[in-house]
Amino acid sequence: MFFVTGDLNIDTTTVAPALSPSGKEAQADIMLSCGGQGGNVAFFLRCQGRPVQLFGTLGTDVAGDLYAVRLARLGIAYAGDRVDTPTGMVSVVQEAGSYHMYRQRGANAAVDPAAFVRFVRSARKTAGDFLFVSGYSLLDEGCRTALGAVLTSSAPTRPVVVMDPASIDAMNSMGRDAVLAAARCCDYLLPNEEEACWLTQETDAMEAARALHRSIGATIVVKLGARGALLCSDQSIITAPGVALTPVDVTGAGDSFAAAFLSALASKSDPAIALTAAVRFSAAKVQLAGTQPLELLGYSG
Repeated sequence: MFFVTGDLNIDTTTVAPALSPSGKEAQADIMLSCGGQGGNVAFFLRCQGRPVQLFGTLGTDVAGDLYAVRLARLGIAYAGDRVDTPTGMVSVVQEAGSYHMYRQRGANAAVDPAAFVRFVRSARKTAGDFLFVSGYSLLDEGCRTALGAVLTSSAPTRPVVVMDPASIDAMNSMGRDAVLAAARCCDYLLPNEEEACWLTQETDAMEAARALHRSIGATIVVKLGARGALLCSDQSIITAPGVALTPVDVTGAGDSFAAAFLSALASKSDPAIALTAAVRFSAAKVQLAGTQPLELLGYSG
């Protein structure tokens, strides 16, 4: 079983090839998708045929209803709350070659730390389970404290814990020391290149991975975008090259990478195979429009 925590958002993607001549109105392609790092990772795990339980917070509004229906249709077990706060929203604007993302956390900022604790504890019941923790889940100090307390306490079983620090903005809100403290509870840390360098104050991704591994002890997987990815463990550093392509929509690319990497680990793939599988799956995602493209359901590689 895969247990996933993180933000749940409704995404709107607006693609306007050219600016409005008048500065007021332009033709565009506009798409509505479910998104948020927690929801994305859960979706992409379902694309790999994996069973998923998802923890997050949705509003009791129409957007929350839409998201709940989507989860039920996908067969994702929702273990989160519904609160009287607007569901999180993200607006992605691709305009005349530029890319901007605007975020409203909404209900995601109303997470109940006690409910978060119960969910993390439920992930410890069966050996071999995986727990994915989004850095957005840890913006709440109560959730950070709870994660450390639950994962460091004695228990007969423990899931494989994988953390994605989520974004530079999220890490800045938490502070470098808090991010590293949470990462020390994990078996794998999945930053992108910018995040790894920010955490270590290094300028080279490989050196940043080495420094992170020495600091927290976890296996470090650094996403390098079009250049692929690298993995740093006690054994060595291995790399997987990127796939040459012209991206259509990069929203959720890192989340698709994380899901494919976890799925490969669960299949007992060695790290090199898991890294390559993650790069290829994220390449397949960015060639499709939308945050959670249904074309990926039943993906076979």
